[in-house]
Amino acid sequence: MNPDAPLLRRIVRGSAVYDLVVTLPFATPWTADAVLSLMRQVHQALALGGEPMPSFAPMPLFFTSLFGVLAVLWAGVRIIQPTVFHGIVDTLGRAVVALWMILALSQGATQVLIAFLVMELAGMFAQGSVLLGARTRLEGVVTATAR
Repeated sequence: MNPDAPLLRRIVRGSAVYDLVVTLPFATPWTADAVLSLMRQVHQALALGGEPMPSFAPMPLFFTSLFGVLAVLWAGVRIIQPTVFHGIVDTLGRAVVALWMILALSQGATQVLIAFLVMELAGMFAQGSVLLGARTRLEGVVTATAR
C-alpha cells in the first residue's frame, strides 16, 4: 500500500457515504418518484433555468431505480473496501458522470443539476488529487530504493 493509505481510505469511503446518501432515495420507484418530484418543485420555486424535471412514466422510472440500486451497491463496495483501485475507478466514473451532467445542462436540463455537478466535481478532485499525490510520493520512494 502507499504512504497515504489511511487518507486514501477516508477519502474513498467518504465519497462512498455521500453517494449512498444521495443515491439511496433513487433505489426504489416510489422514493425515486418522490425525489424527482422534489427536484421539480425546487426548480419551480427557485425559478431556475432549463426544463423542469418531468414526471416519469413507468419505464424511465424503472431505469432510474435500476441505476439507483447499482449506485447504492457501488457505494457499499467502497464503504466496505475503500481501496486505491476502487478510488481510481470511482474518480474516472465521476469524471464521466460530470461530463454527462454538463452535456445535459448544455441541452437545457434543469439547473437543479448544478448542485449535483458541483458535488460530483468536488468528489472527483478530492479523490483524484489524493490518488495522484500518493502516486507521486510512491514513485519517489520506489526510485529512492532502486538506487
